[in-house]
Parts: sequence; C-alpha cells; structure tokens
Amino acid sequence: MPTRDTNWPAGTPNWVDCCFDDVKKAGDFYAKLFGWDVQEGPAEMGGYALCFKHGRSAAAITPRMAPEVPTAWSTFFASDDVDATAEAVRAAGGSVIAEPMGVAGAGRMAFFTDAEGAAFGAWQGGEHHGFGIFNESGSVGWNDLMTRDLEGAKAFYGKVFGFSYDEMGADYVTCKRASDDEVVAGIHLAGHLPDEVPANWLTHFVVADRDSSVAIVEELDGEVLMSFDTPFGPEATIRGPEGEVFNVISYTAEAEEEAEHDRDAE
Repeated sequence: MPTRDTNWPAGTPNWVDCCFDDVKKAGDFYAKLFGWDVQEGPAEMGGYALCFKHGRSAAAITPRMAPEVPTAWSTFFASDDVDATAEAVRAAGGSVIAEPMGVAGAGRMAFFTDAEGAAFGAWQGGEHHGFGIFNESGSVGWNDLMTRDLEGAKAFYGKVFGFSYDEMGADYVTCKRASDDEVVAGIHLAGHLPDEVPANWLTHFVVADRDSSVAIVEELDGEVLMSFDTPFGPEATIRGPEGEVFNVISYTAEAEEEAEHDRDAE
C-alpha cells in the first residue's frame, strides 16, 4: 500500500480539500464512495475534518467559511517555503487569496489563483505532511489543470514551481518537478470548458472499479457527468453533493505498474 510519513518534495501535489455547507452530508457521501473515516478536528480548526483511508490521511472536508467560497476540490502543492512561493506567484502574474499563515503546528499554507484564475494552494508540512496514502483505492492518484491557455499555464507554473514539461500531444503536457524531473501532474488544454466554468485543478481519485463507483454515486444522488476509457484505465467525471466536480479512475494493470514506479521514486 503506497504511503508516506515525511514531507513531499517541493512542487508535488500533496493535499486536497473541499468546503461544504453541509459537512455531515458530504462526509457521508464520501465515506460511502471511498470508504473514508471522516474525523472532525479540534474546535480551533473550525470544523476542518480529516478523511482517513486505512488509518492514513487522504483528504479533508471543511465548512464553508464565506458565502463566496465555491465548493470545489482544491489542490495544494508542497513547498519548502510558502512565503517564497507566494512571492513567486505574484511575480508570475497570479494572485494571493490567502496570505501565508501557520496552521496550529500542522504546517504553513497559502492559497492563490494563477494568471488565468485557477485556484490552488501551497502546503509546507509540519506535523501534517499532506497525503499519507496515495495512488490507492480511495485516495488521490492524479491532478490535472484544465486551462484555456496551455502556453500561459506552462509559463506560470514553470516560474512558480520550476516545472519542466513533456509534450503528450497538441493539448496535454505532464509537469516534471524541478528536483528530480519526476512527473507529478498534468496540464490539459480544455477548450470544451463552458464559459461559466473557470480554469481549475481537477482531482482524480483512484477507485477499485469505475462502474461500481458510478453506481454508488447514482445511489447517493450524485451526478455522473460522463464515463469514458483512457489509456490509464476507465474513468468518470462526477458532480458531488454540493456541485463539486472530480474524477474517479480505475487503473489498468499497466498504469498500476507505472504508479508503482512513481511510488518507488518518491
């Protein structure tokens, strides 16, 4: 089982969370879909609830802190110095939405939008390192930026995280972190995005079986936006209980072997 007990290398997606009006309902939905054990944190954490899989941290859900905050899965990237990352975001043409702050000894975080408006965060691990489990059923396996400006996104994230890129076709690149050239994320030219949908980081959760997960979503009154096959395995795009969109994927044997290689490289 792929697990981690130390901080992630800088530039690696190392956490996801999502805010809700009804945290209890959301927790029940994801507990049934992914087998999560949802545990609300101490009062000083404002209802921030960690979601565990096999006893290890997989994600978090939290109450909505302000009406204007959208319900969306947010991707965080590992940083060795969140303050320096915030300055890099500004210099690259992005915006700092939440200034760097300490989080009760757990670590240090900040939240941003990139030059096109896609939201993302940075997490500098302390007692909480980020993902304790990954690439495993019920945990995050991948993160893609959906953008209308591929070249602009490449330039922005290259400046902020030092990413270099492998071209995977006319509309997709993979992002390689600066420290060792390991592939850690992707950027997709998504011209199909509706006008009202901003550029966004899309979280992919691994599941044992795509079709069984789709059936659970439908039973729980979620919405399956599309199901499709990819070279990496059967996949589906889901809309959750408060409109949040995410993907589920069931790895093929070949993709699982590649994921195993990536785990060994961490």
